[in-house]
Amino acid sequence: MEKIHIPVMLKEVCENWILSPDGWYIDCTFGCGGHSKELLKNLSEKAHLVGIDIDPKVIPFGEKLMKEDCRFQFLNNNYTFIRNYWINNKLPLVDGILFDLGLSTLQLKDEFRSFSYNSPSSNLEMRFGVEGKNVYEILNNYSDRKLNKLFKKYGEIKQAEKLVKKIIDFRKKSPIIEINQLKEIVEKSGLLNARKNKNTMKLIFQALRIECNNELNCFKEALEQASKLLKINGKLLIISFQSLEDEIILNWKKKNSVYIKIPEMGEIIPPNFLLKFNSPLLPSRAEIERNWSSRSAKLWVFTKNK
Repeated sequence: MEKIHIPVMLKEVCENWILSPDGWYIDCTFGCGGHSKELLKNLSEKAHLVGIDIDPKVIPFGEKLMKEDCRFQFLNNNYTFIRNYWINNKLPLVDGILFDLGLSTLQLKDEFRSFSYNSPSSNLEMRFGVEGKNVYEILNNYSDRKLNKLFKKYGEIKQAEKLVKKIIDFRKKSPIIEINQLKEIVEKSGLLNARKNKNTMKLIFQALRIECNNELNCFKEALEQASKLLKINGKLLIISFQSLEDEIILNWKKKNSVYIKIPEMGEIIPPNFLLKFNSPLLPSRAEIERNWSSRSAKLWVFTKNK
């Protein structure tokens, strides 16, 4: 159970997450608890850590850590819930917040959900929690226009029309209910090259998963909430894995991490947040060799300036 998932960039996260050993911290993507457990090792007895995760499959991990460490509290909810929780419980401003936007090994190997194209599951189920749309509804009920927009926006599939046509043709004869049917449709679309371009298949599954869980909009909202919960000098850490996540972070950075010049007044207004190192940290070669899933990770470290 302990080794079911290897947390990405664990050392770098803990080195940059802590402002005060006595502070309040939030792990917005608790997962199997790897980052949270490591953080608690470096905090004092006065510290508090709240872990939140929408996935009900990780509840046993959260409950186990709560029993082991009274400084930890687990919430099985969407991370867009965190600001309301903080306000309703009148909790103090936070020293550090972490978002790890990657899928866990637990999710990728889930026998009942198909987050990956090589999932052991035959079910077309990609919801993290109990809410959200299911893949059946998307593939069988969305219009061709809506499907085309979905695969282009969230999967960055340039020739999405080919895929959508095959989906429409298939569902006229039979509903799409299994992962193998979806794979068959993708193969017949001609989007895969002679070598079976797995990246295209991966992006198609990514697009469906994002749509099911409203992932990007939820992250945008949670990012805004997190920036308001942090105290001055508080740390905001984000581990991203793909370009759509990076785009959201960079757009947020443009609004919150730039100096504003006012020539008429001869003033320069400092930014709300500063990006440490001026660019995201990347995993070491040794980590990538040890944990191949970390290869596309980027760790963004922001400090609240005002």
